[in-house]
Amino acid sequence: MFNYLEVYDELTNSEKKVLTYIMAHFEEIPFMTINELSAETFVSKTVIINLSQKMGLDGFKEMKYAISLEMKNKRMIKRTESTSPKKKLESTIQKTFSIVNEEDILTSAKLLLKAKNIFIMARGTSKSCGYYLEHLLFSIGIHCFFINDYNHSESFTRLVDEDDVVILLSLSGSTKKILETAKLVHLKHANIISLTSFQANELSEYATLELFCHADQSDTKLDDANSRIGFFILIDLLINTLNNIKK
Repeated sequence: MFNYLEVYDELTNSEKKVLTYIMAHFEEIPFMTINELSAETFVSKTVIINLSQKMGLDGFKEMKYAISLEMKNKRMIKRTESTSPKKKLESTIQKTFSIVNEEDILTSAKLLLKAKNIFIMARGTSKSCGYYLEHLLFSIGIHCFFINDYNHSESFTRLVDEDDVVILLSLSGSTKKILETAKLVHLKHANIISLTSFQANELSEYATLELFCHADQSDTKLDDANSRIGFFILIDLLINTLNNIKK
C-alpha cells in the first residue's frame, strides 16, 4: 500500500487528523463514504481528497480500494505465516525496520546533543528499555536522568525547561502516567521524543519527534509481556547515530 511515514511531515494538521482517524478505524474505512468520513473528522471533503493525493492515490475511492487490498493481504499472511515465536520475532524486527524514519532518528540525535538536560521515563516492562537507553547514553559520554519512580514525575517536570529533552516510552502511547507527564512537559515547552508502536496514539500529539516501532500487540494493560524488541532497535539506531555524529 502506501507508506504513511513518507508523507506524514508534508501533511497539514487537518490531514493528519484524518490520517489518525483512518489508522484508528482502518477496517471501517472501506465501508464509509467520503461524506461520512468528512462528518466523523470534522473536515471538508477537499482535505480528504488532498490527503489521498499526497499518498499517491487519485482520491478517496482509490484509498478505500488500497486499504481493502492491504486488509486482504494481511489476512492471507496471517493464514500462511508460522505462529512460532521465532517467526513472530523476525516479523516484528522486519516490520520495525520498514517503518523506521532515518531522518527522524538523525534529528532526534541532534536534539539530544544540544539538550541541556535529558530525562527518560517509562513504565512497566518498558522500563527495561529505559535502563538500556540510560546505560548506552552514559557509555558514550552523554549524561541523562532516568525517572524510574513515577512518584517523582511531578518533581522533575517542575525542573524541565525549553532547553531540555524528555524521552517518553510507551508501547500503546496511552499509558496514563506517561501522558500526564507529557502534558506537563508540553506546557513547559520542552522537547519530547516519543517511542511508541506505529498506531494513532495520544502521546504522539505532544511529541516534538515521534519514533515508531512495530508491535503485534500494544495494549499493555492486560498483558505487559508484549515484546519490546522494536524499542531496543530504535534505541540502538539512535545510539549508533549519536556515535557517528560525535566522531
